[in-house]
Amino acid sequence: MNVASRLSAVGTERLLFGVGAIISGALTMVVFYTGNDIQGLLFGAFALYLGGAATPAVRDTVPDYKRTGAFALSGVGIVAFLLGTQSALPMLFIIGGIAALFNLF
Repeated sequence: MNVASRLSAVGTERLLFGVGAIISGALTMVVFYTGNDIQGLLFGAFALYLGGAATPAVRDTVPDYKRTGAFALSGVGIVAFLLGTQSALPMLFIIGGIAALFNLF
C-alpha cells in the first residue's frame, strides 16, 4: 500500500467517524426529547467517542484511541445496565469493551 492510498484511507475513516458523530448527536437529542435519559446518556457517550475518533488532535495524541474509547464505553454500558435501561444498547457497549480487552479490533 503506497503512502497516497494510506492517507486517503485515513481521511475516509475520519470522515465516516465525523458523520457518525453528527448522526449520534442528533439521535441523542431525539432520545432526550422523548424522555429516555439513560439511552440518551449512551448515545451521547457514543457521539463523544466518534467525535474524538474524527478529531486528529484527540486521535493522534491518545495512544490506541479506539481501544481506550471502547473501555470507556463499556463502563458507561455497565452503569446503564445496572440502572436498568430497557434496551440492549448497554450490552453492545459491554461486548465492545470485551472485544477491546482481547484486542479484537
